[in-house]
Amino acid sequence: MVRQGAGAFGSRLRRLVERLDRDVHAAYQASGERFEPRWYGVFTSLRDAGPLTVGELAQRLGITHAAVSQVRTALEREKLIASEADPQDGRRQRLKLTARGRETARRLAPLWAAIQAAATQVLAEGAPTLLADLEGLEQALDRRGLRARIGDTLHWDDSDVSGDLDEDV
Repeated sequence: MVRQGAGAFGSRLRRLVERLDRDVHAAYQASGERFEPRWYGVFTSLRDAGPLTVGELAQRLGITHAAVSQVRTALEREKLIASEADPQDGRRQRLKLTARGRETARRLAPLWAAIQAAATQVLAEGAPTLLADLEGLEQALDRRGLRARIGDTLHWDDSDVSGDLDEDV
């Protein structure tokens, strides 16, 4: 495989995430579970802290409302979550695990523990400081995004770098 350095950093991260997701998806299939890796964050947040609104989930997970809404639709289709009116604001919906969702969480707990153990092994073997490094990378991007830094190099003025493309890198 050709390594293209920092210029292809986002692409390499995407390929790595896709590879991890394929392996986790295969583990779900091997265990007979109908569950998708992309559901994990929303699902376990509802298990641990629910009921929550879409906005609360987006903030908690650091993802967009649209991303949460896509997962919500899939989890509702599988009858793993349901919505209820927010008792403090009836216009908002709060999401919660259904009985089926709680049972699925119980069944998946050993698999999730095994996934965590395997991920811990891979990190220890190949990248023992990766999690700390990712935290540092997130903080650096919070201070100044990649697009703004590109603009600095190319001497763009602020109007040329309006908008946030950091998620696309």
